[in-house]
Amino acid sequence: MASIINRAQAQSLMQEFRDQNKAAGDAALKTPTGQNLNGFFIPRETLESILSNEKVAGVHVYLAKHPDFAGKPDNVYTILASGSEPNTESGATTPYVSTGEVYDGVPPCPPFCSNL
Repeated sequence: MASIINRAQAQSLMQEFRDQNKAAGDAALKTPTGQNLNGFFIPRETLESILSNEKVAGVHVYLAKHPDFAGKPDNVYTILASGSEPNTESGATTPYVSTGEVYDGVPPCPPFCSNL
């Protein structure tokens, strides 16, 4: 299970990422509108849809090139989410397997940010 950290530590870690991302200049991760990327907002409906499958043990989140910028040099990325269930195959090389459905279209922060 993931660990809960206190709000101050979370804010400090996020600020460190933002400072390093900003310092990267042209190599900085960007939103589709050209702002420095801080994170993503995963809508409840997306999570509920993934978790509605009783076999799902968790959600894998993958970094991927934003589809509108595929094949372009811009550093615009998105996340893809997929439900994962335990891999029960004998001799499995990975602990989980995808359920097959992959979700895209997760809005970036900014502008979809919270006050954390």
